Amino acid sequence: MDDTGTSTHSAGVQSPLLNNIVNGTVDYKGRPVLRSKSGCWRSAYFIVGVEVAERFAYYGVNSNLITYLTVPLGQSTTTAAENVNIWSGTSSLLPLVGAFIADAYLGRYLTIIIASLLYVLVCRLFIFTFKFE
Repeated sequence: MDDTGTSTHSAGVQSPLLNNIVNGTVDYKGRPVLRSKSGCWRSAYFIVGVEVAERFAYYGVNSNLITYLTVPLGQSTTTAAENVNIWSGTSSLLPLVGAFIADAYLGRYLTIIIASLLYVLVCRLFIFTFKFE
């Protein structure tokens, strides 16, 4: 391995993916990122777990939203259907906004944590408003 961090095989081919250090990348404390200590399945379990929880919450809210808007809130069926369509469209487009924020400002893990906390907060508010009416 040379000082740039790339290893050279006996055939003279450089393979930067086999390195232990990811060049030009630092962790949140400013230290070089070691490939063996970052990412892998630990990150995948986190992302898959958050995605499964988000899907359960989305379909749970989506299936009960017409009933919630028509019965406790007293909206007409057409107004409730329109609001559900607006909500579904907005929730389908918000990942694009989240991707921009993650790429430009916060990073993917912090964005996932903040979005998950907001989603849990909104679901809790939804449960409490329905419970106390």
